[in-house]
Amino acid sequence: ALCQGWRSRPVGPLAAAAMRSYADVLEAPQVDGAAHGERRPRVRFAPSPTGVLHVGGARTALFNWLFAKSKGGEMILRVEDTDVARSTPESEAAILEGLKWCGITWDEGPDIGGPRGPYRQTERIEAGIYKEQLDRLIGAGKAYRCFLTPAELDEMRAEAERNDQAFVVDSPWARASEEEVQEMLDAGAPFVYRFRVPQDREMVVEDLVLGEVEWNSDDLGGDFVIVRSTGVPMYNFGVVVDDAQMGITHVFRAQEHLMNTPRQILIYEALDLPVPTFGHMPLILAPDRSKLSKRHGAVAVSDYERQGYLASGMVNYLAQLGWNDGTNKEIYSIEELVESFTMQRMSKVAAIFDKDKFKWVNGHHVRLLSDDGAVSMIGAELVGAGVVKEAKGEFVRKATRLLKERIGVLSEAGKELQDMMAYDLDGMLADDKFKEWVEGGAIKETAKLILDAQADGDLDAIGEDPAVFKKLAKRISAGRGGARKKALLAPLRLCLTATDHGPDMAVFFDMLRHA
Repeated sequence: ALCQGWRSRPVGPLAAAAMRSYADVLEAPQVDGAAHGERRPRVRFAPSPTGVLHVGGARTALFNWLFAKSKGGEMILRVEDTDVARSTPESEAAILEGLKWCGITWDEGPDIGGPRGPYRQTERIEAGIYKEQLDRLIGAGKAYRCFLTPAELDEMRAEAERNDQAFVVDSPWARASEEEVQEMLDAGAPFVYRFRVPQDREMVVEDLVLGEVEWNSDDLGGDFVIVRSTGVPMYNFGVVVDDAQMGITHVFRAQEHLMNTPRQILIYEALDLPVPTFGHMPLILAPDRSKLSKRHGAVAVSDYERQGYLASGMVNYLAQLGWNDGTNKEIYSIEELVESFTMQRMSKVAAIFDKDKFKWVNGHHVRLLSDDGAVSMIGAELVGAGVVKEAKGEFVRKATRLLKERIGVLSEAGKELQDMMAYDLDGMLADDKFKEWVEGGAIKETAKLILDAQADGDLDAIGEDPAVFKKLAKRISAGRGGARKKALLAPLRLCLTATDHGPDMAVFFDMLRHA
């Protein structure tokens, strides 16, 4: 159906409207300091809906979004769904949900529409958007039908290997007559459309991340395919048409796309379209410096969401994978990132995805949660872990106050609370380092003094007012003959926790009172 639509569908109102917007490419609002003709920046994130949103894609979307927000520009979401066999509505929905969870928004897209849609490539094929631009290339002699078979291409490749030469596609169909082409068409022979690469064409790009990058067209491997045998546009052709029609001024993507850039520049120039400003960001690698993949653990944004990472922690950490503001600052709010972000501070070298550092950053964002936010989010985790029945009440509120200072991700809350509440009396009694406190009676004396203070009502609001805990310490000290420092605090902590380390004693004791 796509193939038939490509070759025979007339240009309808939708396609005509979309193609008219090419005239708008040079008429976008102007802003001071914006690149690409001093126009208001328009960036895009263009995922393929063949899976979930991975951290690499999320970072690409984030950097585009931060750039747009920091420059007063616009973010466009486009879905590149031409891989019909693998693309699914479920994947598209999952990617959009992942972006929304991260707080990444867009001004135009498949879900909200916009003046330069459609925003799915399959819909753009049906609308005839690519066909018009292909016809322009063919009419100008810059593209042609190529009937080379896979077997013929394999033989050409083998011949190049035998001669120890680089494989360059030099198709005889680039020089075929109209009669020869028509004869193959009449015979129903399959074909693709190839772009006619000019010889010895020097191209120079001032990449916002990498600096000046140069290519020569002779190094591109010859004429390349721009439309598949199915009638579906290849990546380099499709994105040029889409980016130009959507008025994209800046293209920020991973460095693995760098070698697509010279081919795209040739297509832009052949269609007489403005070339956007490029910025190629460093890759994200695993700690062993291999490509980050599932074998290294979670790579999907949704995986980390389920593990209890916060969206603010995710955004903060992703922003620092290849970028910094020139200071030692490591914890940012989204507002601070927008204010500080510039592509000029992007690193040229690959970033390492360090899960320990990610967890450390996320822990800071857990501690930045408001009291109500912490109760809601950590309380839900406690219910899910079966530690409490419902996420409300004084015990949950007090427990949350303790837990937010001790966990790196929300999913740790249940076990952390269970460990704090697990009073291992047998273990304490069997531990030689606690022997003097147990056998000397300090534990027993301290426990009695705590119970007496509780009965007298002296411990009300112990977790809210530091003076109350100091009062308890003084009472225990006096009751034990003026015990001070270690002789006072060690038995007190042992009484409360059965261990010599743990949470803030005042807050913990206050929590126990509401258990």
